[in-house]
Amino acid sequence: MLILVWFVVCIIFIFVQLILEGSGHALEVFALLTAIALFLINKLGKKTNNK
Repeated sequence: MLILVWFVVCIIFIFVQLILEGSGHALEVFALLTAIALFLINKLGKKTNNK
């Protein structure tokens, strides 16, 4: 599960850097997208563990 989280964070970082490389809001967008992705991974992990 930790490897999945690492890959997701790295992919989000690459996309944010490519799209918003010169913007001052890149860090905020990265933090927001990472929080959403980690929330969804957590929900997915709990859903598969309960079955």
